[in-house]
Amino acid sequence: MTWPTLVQGRLLGTLLLIGGVVCAAPATLWPTDTLTLTPTPDEVAQGAQAQRIAFWSWGRVADASPGATDPTIDFGNPWGLLLLGVALLAGVVAAASHALRRGSAGLLLGVAGASWLAASVTAGIGQTAGRMQGYFFGLTEGLTADRTVAGVLQLVGTALLLAALGWMMRRAVASLATAAWSRGSALAEASRRRSPTAGPGTGAETATPRVGIATIRDVEPGAHPGWGGRAVGSIPGTGSRTDARSTVGFSEDENRDRSCESPTDPKRFRPSR
Repeated sequence: MTWPTLVQGRLLGTLLLIGGVVCAAPATLWPTDTLTLTPTPDEVAQGAQAQRIAFWSWGRVADASPGATDPTIDFGNPWGLLLLGVALLAGVVAAASHALRRGSAGLLLGVAGASWLAASVTAGIGQTAGRMQGYFFGLTEGLTADRTVAGVLQLVGTALLLAALGWMMRRAVASLATAAWSRGSALAEASRRRSPTAGPGTGAETATPRVGIATIRDVEPGAHPGWGGRAVGSIPGTGSRTDARSTVGFSEDENRDRSCESPTDPKRFRPSR
């Protein structure tokens, strides 16, 4: 029988996820926070005893007073317990998938299960903390709030789960951050180049000047075309021949940008003979 091997590079993330599951599991059985009402000396003289109320992160509230045989408060939330149990099971499956399943499927399952468990545990912590800070049983002298060992482990488990998520997603987050930085730098550079207030040295002076549209014109209106477009003779005494074709050149449109025209060479577009 061949046992599956651990995927290379996923040991740390798997250990963090397993640690988060183990630390969050005790909260299903034991309370995470307590409220203790300590009676005054006069009340103790009258036979009053200390009262303690226990809170579970999944919604149960019960009387946990020392020596209480008939608790006056005990109501639970079975649906909250069921959801927490399912989230813990999802965390276990996520740890196994992340450790043994190769490729992006194992990584995706690990991230999904860790996210589900982290969200469930964090929601329970927030609900219980809101009850503690809001004085669920009223503002009474001698009322103190405490966190149990299960509550401390729950906080540690939440930190481990968040660390596991960060480790699993480190490459994707780094890639996204790099792409966002490159894109932002490119947009900032483009905006700086388009800025009309850009001064010397900012790159604005390197912009290509605007040039008008070139058109064909006849630079020798007196020339006469000959038969077939070939040369028919030469001017006596000059040694040069007359081309029967009209000489043409290039010039910019009349509405072109005059700022780019060279004043010393008005026929700069004329082809050489």
